[in-house]
Amino acid sequence: MKRRRVAKGIWTFLLVLSVVFLSGDTFGAGSPILQIARPHLFSVAGWEIGNFPRKWIHTFQELFPGSSSQEEDVQEVRRYFELTKMINREKDGLRGVLAGLDGEADRVTLENRVKELESRRNKLESSVERTMEGMISRVLKDEGISSTFLFAGLLWPPVDLRLAEVPRLLIVSPRDRIELQETHLLDPDINADEIVALEETIDLRDLSSLVSGIAGVATYPSLVPDDRSLRSVLTTAAHEWVHHYLFFHPLGRSYWASGDMTTVNETVADIVGQEIGLEVYRRFFAQPEEENLAEPGPDPPPADSEGPEFDFDLEMRETRLMADRLLGQGLIEEAEAYMEQRRLFMAENGFVFRKLNQAFFAFNGTYAERPGSVSPIGEQMRGLRESSDSLSDFLFTIAGYASYGSILRDLGLGS
Repeated sequence: MKRRRVAKGIWTFLLVLSVVFLSGDTFGAGSPILQIARPHLFSVAGWEIGNFPRKWIHTFQELFPGSSSQEEDVQEVRRYFELTKMINREKDGLRGVLAGLDGEADRVTLENRVKELESRRNKLESSVERTMEGMISRVLKDEGISSTFLFAGLLWPPVDLRLAEVPRLLIVSPRDRIELQETHLLDPDINADEIVALEETIDLRDLSSLVSGIAGVATYPSLVPDDRSLRSVLTTAAHEWVHHYLFFHPLGRSYWASGDMTTVNETVADIVGQEIGLEVYRRFFAQPEEENLAEPGPDPPPADSEGPEFDFDLEMRETRLMADRLLGQGLIEEAEAYMEQRRLFMAENGFVFRKLNQAFFAFNGTYAERPGSVSPIGEQMRGLRESSDSLSDFLFTIAGYASYGSILRDLGLGS
């Protein structure tokens, strides 16, 4: 057992080095946009190197494991996420005070309350990360996703996650079509005024830009947001681990080879991440009343909405198709006006977006199972998963492909 933990430490070290030196912090490195965004850039390499000592401490701690039971570990994870809920509520109240919406609350009291809750949560963080890493690892192994590399049954790469504030993402698309031109990770503390100024500067170049929040980053350890629900965190952590796994296979190394290959990678990570995250939650955390859990979907419409039930997926797809049609006719301003009208329509039905533009759809289109995508890849990958004997069979099969054309040809998925 100790030998395996030492091996994990050695291979963690090698993996960190490979990710730091073989992966970039951005898509579109060297572009003029990169120079504009430079004051706000987030450095993946710097973050990984800064967190590397922390993960080595974690690895050495595993050589001398504590005596806590699984039930104690589960309860500690529950406490962590209960504190997260409390922190989010206090922060919502604080935002209301700062916006002048709640004149009764005291700002200093709320700020101190947030700090006190965060301090309590921080004391649990490392232990909770280790517990969730172990749970995800166990389910992955039970699904047959392990290796005979070095030691039989070794999960490669090891599951490694960090609960923290995640970076923002700058997304850039041409104005005359919906196409992911480049992306850059930004510091999470960039403020609203800086975001608006950055987007306006880029848009003056006849481009469409958006600074967006993201669910996680496949650094090593993976960066997973610390303000989400337990189920969301488990799914995101499993999703990012799939990117770590694919990094060592043709599919992952072809991530940026084409827009289709980016979409295949993200869709595979979505499918595997959802299944693994849901199984971890079912096995360790689900209550009896949650027996019939399903994969998380979009938020339901507001309970007090009037008229026909609002179909978010359908409306978003319609918006994307019409925007594509208008842009294809060269009607750029008309397309932008239409997307803004649809943004307001979405808000009236309880789905609020700061922007709906070419950049929004360019980014969300890389996730084939999201409503803003018109790619057939989501359906193709779901079909492949359903026809596979197991989740591991699905992952092992698709991981070996380096081009979308060969996937279609060899797996008979059609065009």
